[in-house]
Amino acid sequence: MEPDFSQNAAFHDHLAAQYDHHLLRDPHNVLARNAFRDLVARYLPSNSTLLDFGCGTGLDAQHYAGHGYRVLAYDNSPGMIARLEQRCAAEIASGQIQTCSVAFPSFPARLPAWPAPQAIVANFAVLNSIRNLEPLFGHFTELLAPRGWLIVSVLNPLHWSKVRMPAWWRNALPHPTEPRLYMHQPHTSYLHFVPALLRAARGFNLVGHGRAGKLVRYHEVARHEPPSWWLPGGLTAVGRERILWHTFLRKCLGHFLFLVLRRAV
Repeated sequence: MEPDFSQNAAFHDHLAAQYDHHLLRDPHNVLARNAFRDLVARYLPSNSTLLDFGCGTGLDAQHYAGHGYRVLAYDNSPGMIARLEQRCAAEIASGQIQTCSVAFPSFPARLPAWPAPQAIVANFAVLNSIRNLEPLFGHFTELLAPRGWLIVSVLNPLHWSKVRMPAWWRNALPHPTEPRLYMHQPHTSYLHFVPALLRAARGFNLVGHGRAGKLVRYHEVARHEPPSWWLPGGLTAVGRERILWHTFLRKCLGHFLFLVLRRAV
């Protein structure tokens, strides 16, 4: 079943008024958002231009603008963009943020004139609304400046909350390499496994990967350094849970996956 993008946009239009409260009331979401922003700052100098793909109500866009980035904020939900324009009125007036809300998947041809971004960021499982990611990643390759960055978070398809869903298993045997249909109502969402996602992103090289749940663990693939950690409340150790994140079970830990990729040429 192909996703109904108009259905997804309508759902997020309806959700827009409550979206910030829904996300910010969960401390794990706040931790994941802060870690994601830190990753962006790790790889992108503050004078960079960003395409915030699936920008929602502008929580991240406003943060990036406040730290010196220029942001093109795209979302296919006019309701979300309306909230962003209220939140970021000053940044839009100054030219630090520019908005775009057009239907997906026609957005690449209808983006406003904008310098080639040094990075495209897509936070909080935006890509899970799209079944076939290969055409999208192809557009990203064309949009990005040479050696540009793609930093995304997606739902962890091996997390216990997903594996227990009947929909996860319905196509596990007949279609083991296909995205899992996670939900169809009230909006369509798919679960992407990392190997398939990397095959779709053929114009990119993997730089680092992480998992975000009660804590966040991030590892750069080319460095022989300990992983980076983000912990709640300034903690320096979390006992048994942190030990688990050093085992094979780490693949099943964390509600979100972080992937940092770089355009190959």
